[in-house]
Amino acid sequence: MDEFLGRDDVQEIAAKRFPHKRAFEVDGVMVELFLVQADGAGSFTDFWGVARHEWPADVFEVEADGLRVASATAVNGYRAGWDELQAKLQRG
Repeated sequence: MDEFLGRDDVQEIAAKRFPHKRAFEVDGVMVELFLVQADGAGSFTDFWGVARHEWPADVFEVEADGLRVASATAVNGYRAGWDELQAKLQRG
């Protein structure tokens, strides 16, 4: 990720750098990426130590420009769990 963000054609958005995500601008479009970790239970993103999103096994089946990106299944699962994730974050 850091190597990708260091490229000349990618502008990292420092204000969006958090423990669980990174953001950058390319061709005038802001893109946010979640950082995915793994443990014995599988792949996940830890949001502020308050909420955890579990990713499917195929989360990294897609590669774009040398960077692994979420599969359609992973994106759809994140969208489906959005309300529950937000509720956990608000309860903190």
